Amino acid sequence: MLLEQLLIQPIRRIDLIQPWRAAGKNVGMVADSLLAGAMAIHFADSALVFRSPLRFACCQTGTVIGVRSSGAPLTLGYRFDVVPSEDVDGLFAACEPRLSLPPDQWSGLSRFGKAESVFFLADLSCLGKDYFLRLRLLDRGWCSVRYRPDLDGAIEFSPENERVEVPRVVVNSPGDEFGWLHPASAYPFVLDGQYWRTAHPRDWPWPLARAWRSQPTGSEYRRIVTAALLARFAQNDTLRRRLKALRWPVTVADLPEGLVEEVAALM
Repeated sequence: MLLEQLLIQPIRRIDLIQPWRAAGKNVGMVADSLLAGAMAIHFADSALVFRSPLRFACCQTGTVIGVRSSGAPLTLGYRFDVVPSEDVDGLFAACEPRLSLPPDQWSGLSRFGKAESVFFLADLSCLGKDYFLRLRLLDRGWCSVRYRPDLDGAIEFSPENERVEVPRVVVNSPGDEFGWLHPASAYPFVLDGQYWRTAHPRDWPWPLARAWRSQPTGSEYRRIVTAALLARFAQNDTLRRRLKALRWPVTVADLPEGLVEEVAALM
């Protein structure tokens, strides 16, 4: 469980679990940062694993590194562990999608040169009240591993002093990042005693669909979609936590503008 066992070992590959997905962009990459709900950095025999409490119910808090003056635990935000490399697949067996990258496919490393990415040193740093782990890669410089609750609880692995900013979240389909906000995402719920497969109008109970799905700008349509989304989030603890952590303006296809923020305020 100690980082010291990984020192002077080259990085073999980086696994991204639930990598960042944005239309027209490289999966898992934004600028020079890697973003994913969980991440495993593989060395010769072991892997350094980072998991987001916002994404994975098995780790409700981040790794504790101390105690604040208030008495509250001081954490990194994310959970990190060192595990045998062969155990990583078992940890995330039910998690999709996944992506594996050799180090030279990440621009954050490859821009420093062609030598192997060798793990040389680790320490803790902070930005404001947020603490994070730094990894010193021989001949590559420092890299930071940050927790980003504002980016759907993503783990961000980036060159030192770089931090991704997303001015606006655009969700065109359930397959995009923040796709769980889309009404067609597959999170079933019960509303008024009826089972709804999704909140999308094509899955509404027939009497409602027949009467209102052709009027997406009407007030009754908005009322129905709002009620459906409120039921979905009320009945799914993980999605509700992710909604409450959202900090960026959002545009979601098939939803009236501002509806996501309205639902979040009502929660």
